[in-house]
Amino acid sequence: MKYARFEWLALAVGGAAIAGTIVSSLAGRPPVEEMAGQILLFVVLFSAVHYGRNGGFLAALGAIVVYIAMRSPLLVQGLTPGLLELIAVRMAAYGLVGIVGGEVCGRIKYVLARLEGGGNIDEETGVYNEQYVAHVLSDSLALHARYKVPFSIALLTLSPALTSDLRPSRRRSLLRAVASNVRNGVRLVDDVGRSSDGTFVLVMPHTPKAGGKIAGDRVRKGLLELLGARDASVTVRVLAAPEDASELAGLLDTMDGGAGEAA
Repeated sequence: MKYARFEWLALAVGGAAIAGTIVSSLAGRPPVEEMAGQILLFVVLFSAVHYGRNGGFLAALGAIVVYIAMRSPLLVQGLTPGLLELIAVRMAAYGLVGIVGGEVCGRIKYVLARLEGGGNIDEETGVYNEQYVAHVLSDSLALHARYKVPFSIALLTLSPALTSDLRPSRRRSLLRAVASNVRNGVRLVDDVGRSSDGTFVLVMPHTPKAGGKIAGDRVRKGLLELLGARDASVTVRVLAAPEDASELAGLLDTMDGGAGEAA
């Protein structure tokens, strides 16, 4: 199953469950704030499924602020045990769906790829391998050629000095941490892979070059913080279509499986 299908399935099931709770509660004439609170839960679910842990966290935080604001008239009258319990339950629900749900969805995307075939995954890091990245890049170039759909890629390179003196087990652990940091720093619709030369490749659909540069710089800064490394230890290069379409095609030709995909 592709992650896009899983996303629609999760939203359909979650949306149906939330709608069901709203409908079933109508007989008891619940406050408008509580129905709005349920709708906010769906917004948090969407953010977690589509954007991952970070997006889910921000949506959960926003939902908590909005819900408390809606309940402010009652808070002015006094914080009763019942109201405190209600707010606590809402905060727990938003946090569980947004943060935990986003983390789970971020992992499921690559689990589904592994289930489709182990040949899609780089065993050392757990993200997509070069062959799969070539497939995604080829599809992105085809979409751009036919429909002018923009996209960007970011090439993140670690300095060899960061891993050259590490034992194999420590090196694997570090690269796994790097891969996880990159995954958590992007949307779930973005694809993260690793080329055969060790470069991490981030493919961002429907993203113009300006947006790609912002995302690439953000991920690079996150890696520098994770590694406690100097500025030159991680470099990023951003290419985008249409500006760099010919260069992207040349990059595809150098990748494992790229020539076959482009043919």
